[in-house]
Amino acid sequence: MKLDTVKLIIDLKSLSRGVNRGVFIIPLEKVEWNIEGVEPFDRQGTLELMVDYGDEAVLCSGSLDAHFRTPCARCLEPSHFSISEEIYREYAWSPDPASGEQRELISQSGELNIFNAVQEAVLLSIPGKPLCSPDCTGICYN
Repeated sequence: MKLDTVKLIIDLKSLSRGVNRGVFIIPLEKVEWNIEGVEPFDRQGTLELMVDYGDEAVLCSGSLDAHFRTPCARCLEPSHFSISEEIYREYAWSPDPASGEQRELISQSGELNIFNAVQEAVLLSIPGKPLCSPDCTGICYN
């Protein structure tokens, strides 16, 4: 399985029918995450993928082992968090309005863009109230 580790695009020609597995080192600082107030803490992360390449659809699942930072809700110092959400996305070759399922379409170029699925895992992992430490007293006390 070939993956562009910066754009997070899989070359479908590199997949065989059925289940494909791969582990990739992602240069986190080079990926354009486009998440306000969130940036990578580590230089790289590990993306584990399982891609089931079928006639009707392509199922992509996996996990990203990475750490990011965002401002503390109390003092604005960096607060670190790990990705805790699994990656899952179903892609279809053509739309099927009768099924009622929401599936992303596979591009005609032979590429499978998994960026949105990975970005979603990062977004869902951001703590609701990020803290730099459990006993942070806040900006007024620093």
